[in-house]
Amino acid sequence: MNVEHTPVLIVGGSIVGASAALFLAARGITPVLVEKHPVVSTRLRAKLFYPRTMEAYRAVGADRDVYALQRSLPPADQAAVVDSLAGRELRRWRLPAAEDFGEVSPCPSALVKQADLEEIVRKHARAAGADLRFGHRFLDLTQSGDRVVARVLDANGEPYTVEGDYLLAADGNGSTIREGLRIGRAGEEVLSHVREIDFEADLRPVLDGRRLAMAWAGEVFISWHTARTRGAVSFPCDPGTTMNAEESRELVCQALGLPATGVAITGSRAWRMSGWVADSYRADRVFLLGDAAHVTPPVGGFGANLGIQDAWNLTAKLVSVLRGDAHPRLLDSYEPERRAVGELTVDQAVLRVRDRAGARPRLSEAAVAIGYRYPAGNHDSGHPVADEPSRWHGEPGTRLPHLGLLGISTLDLVRDGRYLLLTGPGGNAWTRAAREVDPAGAFLDVAVLPGRTDHYGIGEHGALLVRPDHVIAWRATHPTPHALADAVARATARTVPADAPGGVG
Repeated sequence: MNVEHTPVLIVGGSIVGASAALFLAARGITPVLVEKHPVVSTRLRAKLFYPRTMEAYRAVGADRDVYALQRSLPPADQAAVVDSLAGRELRRWRLPAAEDFGEVSPCPSALVKQADLEEIVRKHARAAGADLRFGHRFLDLTQSGDRVVARVLDANGEPYTVEGDYLLAADGNGSTIREGLRIGRAGEEVLSHVREIDFEADLRPVLDGRRLAMAWAGEVFISWHTARTRGAVSFPCDPGTTMNAEESRELVCQALGLPATGVAITGSRAWRMSGWVADSYRADRVFLLGDAAHVTPPVGGFGANLGIQDAWNLTAKLVSVLRGDAHPRLLDSYEPERRAVGELTVDQAVLRVRDRAGARPRLSEAAVAIGYRYPAGNHDSGHPVADEPSRWHGEPGTRLPHLGLLGISTLDLVRDGRYLLLTGPGGNAWTRAAREVDPAGAFLDVAVLPGRTDHYGIGEHGALLVRPDHVIAWRATHPTPHALADAVARATARTVPADAPGGVG
């Protein structure tokens, strides 16, 4: 049997797997991705992609195509409760993802359908050198001390073997890899039973000029493709309930407020709304991400963003390890960081489903999707703290705050999968210390802030050490360049501090 070798094998080619392939390939690590379907689903899925996700795409040059696509579409950044889509509006609001985040990010949210985003991401991944193989079915895997061996069927049904240093399981909520590894999950397996009915209808006259991205007619959720000629309605139903074609058409017509002559039913399926997190995100050299690791109810637009951020976090670590910039135990920090964020996000999504009256305090969508904090150093190693993004000012474990600098963002200073030492204006000693740590400039960049050091809590003579995924690993408020070597060693897991269970201080 033919045996191929790759540093990273990715199983699953939807948005999370494709994003992981892009993030790796853009930084010089060529992955192989296998996806059992010849094409990715065109079903209506995510539509809302928050700034932190778009910042990741900005770092690899894919954001411009996403925004160009959005500009080509009719504006759609609001939601409404209606008697019917063509009838009276009872309430309307701006989607949280469509808020103005200009003060905290160089990237606005993108409101595009997931299938279109996937097409852009796949295009960029291939251009960067990723080997994407659709119609190739993963069969099983074995692990030895230094590799993962996977058996795959190609598009013609012929078997071959791929050996990888690591395997990323992005194969969805029914992940055969997770099940094969006997990794359990905790949470709500059934929040609700839902039926989804696909339809074709010309919604353009109904939607023209309304800026609607989605609507609710009672308990019926109405969504549509960007062309506005087809869509789906979803509603709670008892398990085992069946509907014939005429009943389906009647329900859809009532929700749309359109006559039956203008509506065609094209499909129907039942599914379970769930909210759970896998018991572990890792088994030796195999890592779970996206829906293989967690499933969120479809509220708040959290699910796809959560999975893309899994890929952003993990691939940054893999690049550092595979380049030799970091010790392999850096990968130990993936699970405690991302599983804690997964638990937080799922909890917030379930809260929005269960507590519609708002009895329990909830975090804002911006806090959940943008403003979470990883455990770092002696910071709480349990659930990450999450807050409004504007309230973070350089605390370790948080995302580097955005500040505009002559047409770029401070986030743009983190480049090509390298670490960054960001200093105040009086940081000459830090520059010398950085060159002592990394004499050849192989993995550590240095940049000096011209001002606004209060935005980062470092003062004129302090410094921040920023990871390749934009997360602050360490902060010094006073000139202590001698401490930089230890900070870099901790951030790259060359040493493991006793007070940082995740392995990164």
